[in-house]
Amino acid sequence: MLQDIRDKSQGIVVKIIVGFIVVTFALFGVDALVNSFISSDSVAKVDGVEITRTQMLQGAETQRRQLISMMGGQVNPALLEDNLLQRRALEELVQRVVLANQAKGLGLGVSDAQVDAYLLQAEQFQVDGQFDQNTYLNFIRSLGFTPLAFKERIKQDVLIQQPRNAISGSEFVLPYQVDSVSKLQSQERTYDYVSFSLADESENTSVSDDELKAYYDANKESFKTPEQVKVNYVVISSSDFYSKVNVTDAELQDAYQASISSFVQEERSASHILIDTADRSDKNAESRLEEIQAKLKSGEDFADLAAEYSDDIGSKNDGGNLGYVEKGTIDQAFDDALFSMKKGELKSVKSGFGYHLIKLNDITKPDVPTFASKEAELKQGLLEAKAVDALLTAHEDITDLAYASDKLDFIAKEYGVDVLQSAYFGRDGGSDEVTSNAAVIAAAFGNAVLEDGQNSNLIELNDDQVAVLHLNDHKQEAFQSYEDTKEQVASIVVQNKAVVSLRVKVDAAKSARATEWSSVEGAKRGQDEMTSLAFSLPHPNGDPVIEVKGLSNGDLALIRLNKIDAGSELVSDDQKLVYERYLNQTQASLSTQGQQDFLKNKAEIER
Repeated sequence: MLQDIRDKSQGIVVKIIVGFIVVTFALFGVDALVNSFISSDSVAKVDGVEITRTQMLQGAETQRRQLISMMGGQVNPALLEDNLLQRRALEELVQRVVLANQAKGLGLGVSDAQVDAYLLQAEQFQVDGQFDQNTYLNFIRSLGFTPLAFKERIKQDVLIQQPRNAISGSEFVLPYQVDSVSKLQSQERTYDYVSFSLADESENTSVSDDELKAYYDANKESFKTPEQVKVNYVVISSSDFYSKVNVTDAELQDAYQASISSFVQEERSASHILIDTADRSDKNAESRLEEIQAKLKSGEDFADLAAEYSDDIGSKNDGGNLGYVEKGTIDQAFDDALFSMKKGELKSVKSGFGYHLIKLNDITKPDVPTFASKEAELKQGLLEAKAVDALLTAHEDITDLAYASDKLDFIAKEYGVDVLQSAYFGRDGGSDEVTSNAAVIAAAFGNAVLEDGQNSNLIELNDDQVAVLHLNDHKQEAFQSYEDTKEQVASIVVQNKAVVSLRVKVDAAKSARATEWSSVEGAKRGQDEMTSLAFSLPHPNGDPVIEVKGLSNGDLALIRLNKIDAGSELVSDDQKLVYERYLNQTQASLSTQGQQDFLKNKAEIER
């Protein structure tokens, strides 16, 4: 496809376009041409600052990617609809301009050095505790930013956060507020209740065909087959790039060295006798050492001599045993001596601590896998990583091909994949991995695909798969017949009648002497669903408070709240600190939002 475009770029039309570009450069400069392509009509103006359609669309795309990144396949496709995303993006842009204007009005600023420091310290851009350029670039590319645009975005974020921090930092919580929350949390309630089963009532409820037909006719709008689409699509995976990337021998060797670097190096088990020179002369220490060596030659035990002569209180009573040590963990002179010895050998050396008599007990070497045993695994890992990078690099070309044609054949041919076809699915998605993807659903029901018949934009299914889709067929929502919905209608009507009947019984039970109440004494907040409902009732003022509440399973409960007690449990200081932090964060959030609303209401906004 791209080659066809290049081949056809020699015609008279292209020459005319190039001539126009040259004239534009000559008369107005480069900026005039660039602006002619990127300028967009204004969608809003905030205190004289314009917000363009391009900014709004980019903001919407960023929000879409963030939602998918945070929620994955669990995101509601309705949240990814273009109109909703654009409205939210515009509101966010308006708010950002308002806050940025406030920060500038206060004389605040952010330097490039501050932004650089922030990015270098951000954990999401680090690998093994160090800033990683590739991680950084992949992240901002996934959000649809260029490095320069992302840095400007961060600069504005830091700028507008400064007044927010000032407001949050000025909040404080008084002791009585913490005590009030503590008392509310430790409160206990005594209540009676009667529960009424909806399932049992439904079992004893009958309905006629006339009732069912009447309900269907009155609620016909509720019984529709949902709007559905069938799409053609291509999926391009990182594995499709395996044949287009190579792994060099040097890369394999680097990967091998990195993989074995975590293995423990050679370790040596040693014992020693230390003659400390802090309170004795070198001559005295050497004489003492010679005395020990002489006793060893006469057959005395090293461990016994260590207990008698060694000044290392940490090892003398354990025969001078130092355990296994790696190179570089002790004094350099001691290290050099120990790692030059043979097993069972004795050697004396002077270190910064004094004179040592060292005995090498054992040598262990790690079982490091050979390069040959790891080569295939390392090659596959490098191949997969390079293929993922190649797919990421190809995003722009795939997007161009999708935009340049109203078919998927060109993309399929370019990347050697098949054009696939989905089953029909609605706005709640299909049953397979692709059509259940929220981004795919949003694209399939978006204006470009559904109404304009265009290919979708590139859709990131996961880290190593992307898709482009095209509409195959569209079914509008339609009314279902009464016969098709009769079973569903019957279930609804039976339940509705059962609820009405149940409420009559509940109302009668309020004052009936025969009502059998279950009693709960001193219930604590959140201990079960019935207690949570009891805690939703107002304080009794003399007489008990009686109300009807619905349970999560559809049952009804008649609850009679008799008494409220302050609670006998003492609240710990740690728990009070939790309450204090919660109140502080809540107040800071409310104050910040109030300030933002004030600034927004005060600003001159044109849409």
